[in-house]
Amino acid sequence: MRQHKDLGKWLVTLTLLVALLTVVLPLGASKVEASPATIYVPDDYSTIQAAVDAASPGDTIIVREGTYIENVDVNKDHLTIQSENGAETTIVQAANSDDHVFEVTADYVNISGFTVKGASGPQNAGIFLHGSDS
Repeated sequence: MRQHKDLGKWLVTLTLLVALLTVVLPLGASKVEASPATIYVPDDYSTIQAAVDAASPGDTIIVREGTYIENVDVNKDHLTIQSENGAETTIVQAANSDDHVFEVTADYVNISGFTVKGASGPQNAGIFLHGSDS
C-alpha cells in the first residue's frame, strides 16, 4: 500500500513539474535569429531580382560573371549585392530602358562591382536611391 502512495505522490510531483516548465520556459526563452546567408546568382537563383526577393535583411548576394538583363528593385534593408569578380566581367543591363537598373527603396544597401547600363529614359538612373538612408 505504501508503494502506491509513493507512486501517486511522485506522479503528482512530476505532473506539476511538467506544467510549471511548460509555462516558465517560453517566458525565459530568447529569440533565435538566423545567421546572415550568402546567396549566389545564378547558382541559387537565376536572376538578381529573384535573389533579392528571397533574401532576408543582412544577407549577401554574390553575382557571378555574366550579363544579366533585368531591372532590380531592392526593397529589403541591410542587403549587400556584389559581383564575384568585378565590374569588367559582371554587367547588369536594363531589361526596360525606361526604368532604373537598380532601384533601392531600402536602407543600408550596398551595391558594388557591376557595370550598370541601359537606363536611357528621361530621369532614369543605373542605381537610383528612392527614400533610402545610408
